[in-house]
Amino acid sequence: MAQSIAPLARAAPLAYDARAVTDDRTRPQVEIQIDSIAAGGEGVGRDDDGRVTFVSHAAPGDRVRADVVREHRRYARAELTEVTQPSAVRVEPPCPLFANATCGGCQLQHLDAGAQAEAKAAIVAGALRRHVAQGMELRPIQTPVSPYRWRRRARFHWFRPRGAKGAIIGFFAPRTHRVTDVERCPQIEDSLEQALAVLRTDLAPALGRRGEILAVSGHRGDVHLSIHGNADAGVVANLVGRGPITGVRLGKQRIGEQGVELEPGALGQADDFAQASRDGNVALVRAVTGAASPVSGSRVLELYAGTGNFTRALASAGAEVVAVERARPPELIPPGVDWRRLPAERALADLVGTGHAFDLAVLDPPRTGAREVVPALLELAPARILYVSCDPATLARDLDALAEGGYEPTWARPMDLMPQTAHVEIVAEARRLGAELSPRG
Repeated sequence: MAQSIAPLARAAPLAYDARAVTDDRTRPQVEIQIDSIAAGGEGVGRDDDGRVTFVSHAAPGDRVRADVVREHRRYARAELTEVTQPSAVRVEPPCPLFANATCGGCQLQHLDAGAQAEAKAAIVAGALRRHVAQGMELRPIQTPVSPYRWRRRARFHWFRPRGAKGAIIGFFAPRTHRVTDVERCPQIEDSLEQALAVLRTDLAPALGRRGEILAVSGHRGDVHLSIHGNADAGVVANLVGRGPITGVRLGKQRIGEQGVELEPGALGQADDFAQASRDGNVALVRAVTGAASPVSGSRVLELYAGTGNFTRALASAGAEVVAVERARPPELIPPGVDWRRLPAERALADLVGTGHAFDLAVLDPPRTGAREVVPALLELAPARILYVSCDPATLARDLDALAEGGYEPTWARPMDLMPQTAHVEIVAEARRLGAELSPRG
């Protein structure tokens, strides 16, 4: 039975940023079979000419009609208008903003949980195919996170139309800077949704033209905010104590608590990086420390240490840790940890120059990867490297460089820590060829 999705392709976001551009030209239409999911979450098929076509909101196994919105010689992008033959893995999305294509926070609500995991595992396998062909073990994907209400961290955007009584607070529409008014979100924890309600009623009238609000929820349900953009300082100060909000930062002004306890003993602020999912972070730390174990007495170098997410676990297991992070150190640094507040490449140069040696290096770089530190890391030559990545493509690139420098990529484990989105986390190991691993490694 054909399923009409015509409103989905043309639905207008609930609020417009003045920078948005509208194109009313007649669009060509294609009918194609969807074969797979691309890294960004779009369905992938081929048109009648064999050209690869990416279709938003399409599921593997769907037969669809779609409007072509962008054409290139080798590929095209299209917006779904009708599912003529739905796939067995297609489900009804619970969020109307996703169904109407007005919110870009999710990409995969239309796929069942098994199909999402399968798609993410396939994306990782495709990125690492060269190393898998050379003997790297690709382990089964882990799915430790509930499908919804898993997000403890959020980035809300606001836009205030001229003459409006208040700003519109929400998320960007897909592939635009148009702000969609979001009243509820099935991704975020209850405490964040309660904080969002306070922002919409109390803060919206006091906001300037545009900006963003970072929010993080602690394990007790308290919320810390960081506001980037023009806002009435008096109104901001009065947010503390409203609902779950215990602390707010506005520029250099700090009101209330300076952060929240993300997990017992781990303090964080809204501006700090933290894994978006609480259960996902527990699983990720367990995966890294399990792969590193046993580390008691080992010398461990941790690059891109963030707020000490892995540092605490490695130090608790008895490792001697040198942790490197260019941002401010966490409030609580475990005893015995050598914390170096430097860019990773500078810290590595110092370590190489002073003759330090390590049994293990743990990397958790940003999405852009660790290209800039690989040469010095090769010179430092730890026996093993554990690489935590949120981007399969940059992980593959950096594993190529490590392999060229004498390391063997041995295994990789994909982890679905952000259901309903196209994001996938990966833990991978590489071992230095010829290295004599101690019983600890």
